[in-house]
This record gives sequence, C-alpha cells and structure tokens, in this order.
Amino acid sequence: MTLADEVSEDFSKLLGEEGRGVVVAWGQKSFRALIGNPAVEFGLVAGGFDSTSGVMMKALRSEIGLPLPARGERLIADGKTYKVTGVADNSNWPVVTIHAEMIT
Repeated sequence: MTLADEVSEDFSKLLGEEGRGVVVAWGQKSFRALIGNPAVEFGLVAGGFDSTSGVMMKALRSEIGLPLPARGERLIADGKTYKVTGVADNSNWPVVTIHAEMIT
C-alpha cells in the first residue's frame, strides 16, 4: 500500500466520524469535507475596511470527482454559502484543499 493510499483510507475514516465530515453541496454534486475555522481578514476599500471570512476545506479527490470546483463557484455547507477563491491541487495526492470565502 502506498502512502497516498494510506492517507486516502485514513482521511475517509476521519470524514465518516460523527461531527467531523461536513456535506458540501456544489451544483448537482456533493462531497464530504473538513472545514477549518474561519479566519477573518480586513481589506482596505473605499470608505474603510471590509471584512471577509476565509476557510479551508479539505476533501478527497475521489469524492469530488472531476472537474474540481473553480474560482468563483458557490459551495453550500451547514447552511452557509461560500465562494471558492482557490484550489490547491496536486494531482498525485488524494486530498484537495479548497480555499473559500464565506458569503454573508
């Protein structure tokens, strides 16, 4: 068994544990992911500062399928809507990291 296989198997078990994996809806698809705590960032805009809440979602490539979510697409998890801001994708690794911003 390769390291990638072991990571995939262990991550799948982690996602299946109660209270850990969250179902993420993306268009007509859904997948399970771990979602990190939101990090609030403040950006300078005309008239003051604008806050955004960024999160990282980690999911198995095999559950997401192809294509992967793209920048600007919407994801829904736990009743919250997120906009994808980036995807960290190493095609040789079973876990994909999706960077997203919570839409308020």
